Amino acid sequence: MQVFFGSKTLLLMSAGKELVWQTWDNVYIVYQASSAETHLFNETTELILKSLKHQPLTREELNNCVVASLGITGSELLAEDMEFAVSRLVELGIIDWSADVETGP
Repeated sequence: MQVFFGSKTLLLMSAGKELVWQTWDNVYIVYQASSAETHLFNETTELILKSLKHQPLTREELNNCVVASLGITGSELLAEDMEFAVSRLVELGIIDWSADVETGP
């Protein structure tokens, strides 16, 4: 499983920008043209992708976005669930880790 490094950010890859979505309640059926595969995503995975659509985010920033969107506390979102979803999206080539990001002065 991917280890989250504090100074690294996650970013949406071109494959993630070309996904075709169909929603049924809280189930997301997603066609990935780059691999010609169809995936089933849950709401957490959908929110991860939605959060990364506009800018790369650190693991903490991403977690905060997902927690806020779900309207829950951070303790209610299991770290294992986030790690699994992020690792799977990296494996699919939809998102990836960037190089270390320099923090401002």
